[in-house]
Amino acid sequence: MSTTMATVPVPHAAVLDDAVAAKIRASFDKQGVMTHWGAQLTHLADGFCEISLPFYDKVNQQLGYFHGGVIGAIADSAGGYAGYTRISPDQELVTAEYKLNILAPGKGDTLVGRGQVVKSGRTLIVATAELFAVDHGKWTLCALMQQTLFVLAPGSATAAGTAR
Repeated sequence: MSTTMATVPVPHAAVLDDAVAAKIRASFDKQGVMTHWGAQLTHLADGFCEISLPFYDKVNQQLGYFHGGVIGAIADSAGGYAGYTRISPDQELVTAEYKLNILAPGKGDTLVGRGQVVKSGRTLIVATAELFAVDHGKWTLCALMQQTLFVLAPGSATAAGTAR
């Protein structure tokens, strides 16, 4: 597969139940870093999530590309929300670990992260994400991520700073 493409089609996946999609979108909207940066959840399907982020001067590194930490955060969220499509409505999940390979500079007007579930189990979900720098319609694969997500038991998740 070439790392530079004119466009990259969204994989075909089963459509999500409206209630599941609404829960995921509400969760995404609570993520301070994603909303602060202006990231958008652009596509959801069973086992799949796409997030896009427009380029601006607060998400760059010293050479003017998307910062590696920003690429990692978009990858983590794309894989994580792909995982959310596979858990029950009363469950939550958190990232246990991820590995990011940056393959090319994140140079473009938009960063697109596409997360996909590889395997979902009762307590662990393995996901991957492809990150594309889109520059005037030209898509360049700039990073790959592999991740393990931990499924939390119903009622075990609490917001930071609250008592259990």
